[in-house]
Amino acid sequence: MLETIRNYRRSMVLNLAALVLALGAIATVACSSAEDPTPIPEPTATQAPEPTATPVPEPTATQAPALPSGFERFTEVPGIVDATNFDWPRSIETSIGRIDIAAAPERLYSLSLGHAEIVAALRGGDVLVATASFFKDPGTSASYMEFVGSPDAGRDPEEIISLDPEIVIASAFTSADLIEQLNDLGIDVVKADLEDSALGNVPNILLLGYMLGEEERAIELADEVTARVELVSGRVDSAAPEKPRVLAMSRYSDIFVAGSGSTEGGIIETAGAVNAAAADGVEGHQSTGIEGIAAMAPDIILLTQPEESALEFAEELYADPALADIPAVRNRNIHFGDPTFFTTLSHWNVRGIEESAKLFYPELFEGETFLPFTHP
Repeated sequence: MLETIRNYRRSMVLNLAALVLALGAIATVACSSAEDPTPIPEPTATQAPEPTATPVPEPTATQAPALPSGFERFTEVPGIVDATNFDWPRSIETSIGRIDIAAAPERLYSLSLGHAEIVAALRGGDVLVATASFFKDPGTSASYMEFVGSPDAGRDPEEIISLDPEIVIASAFTSADLIEQLNDLGIDVVKADLEDSALGNVPNILLLGYMLGEEERAIELADEVTARVELVSGRVDSAAPEKPRVLAMSRYSDIFVAGSGSTEGGIIETAGAVNAAAADGVEGHQSTGIEGIAAMAPDIILLTQPEESALEFAEELYADPALADIPAVRNRNIHFGDPTFFTTLSHWNVRGIEESAKLFYPELFEGETFLPFTHP
């Protein structure tokens, strides 16, 4: 019995020892695991992709459409507000204010023969609602056929407004009071400059062509004027002849001579001669007498008035003893100067230059035939 109890106790001790050893092993493993843990990877922040901006193209300046050949000429014309705009509406800045033109005008009135002749060359005379009576006179205007049949009208503001023009064209010589009255009546007035030389008319041709929407025809006419003037002046300048003294004059109630700043004077000088009146200090048109003519001592006299009266005046000058010694009378060098070329301010002045150059320098223009201008 005692032996059984001893064996039981021995067995319990052994079992307890085994249990202790087992628990120690478990604790060791647990401790080892706690001191040397399997590393858990650090969470890595998900990198958001760098935002890539969609490239925005650099703004490029809008290229203005190329102008048709020759249209760059309009950039040199005073009064055209936007010389790259050939659509409607278009604007013109005049010396009396800006006007806006909605569409190509069909009803014009011109207070100037020169401008009426330019309009007729660009569009035809039918666009003018009326004309002054002298516009239709073959002794006054080279374009008279363009105006035959149009109603007569003058400078009365009430009469002009009754014609219902879209635009009235005035010149540098138009009365400021008349222009103001027309403006007060609500009429648009284009006051275009008139020059005393044929080339000075080129800006007027281009301005009126722009206003009418007749740009191509205006360029053609301006180029023709330029080429014809350059032909004459180039030939005269290259020959470098001695320049004659030329006096342009007319007689109505008094005798008038054309000095500096006159149309006749510009024609004389462009044709290669000296304007005798300008050389004597005359400005514009001034009256004179026989003594004044004698003092100017011209080599050539041009009578710029209707041909019949010019021939009568020439005979009187030849017969006047006070003029017997001046070269123009002594050499019978008094000539008719066609008023349609000399007393207007339009492209027709070129014909005055051409005929004058042939008269002054016949050897330089022998066999040369100068043709009239043609209308559209």
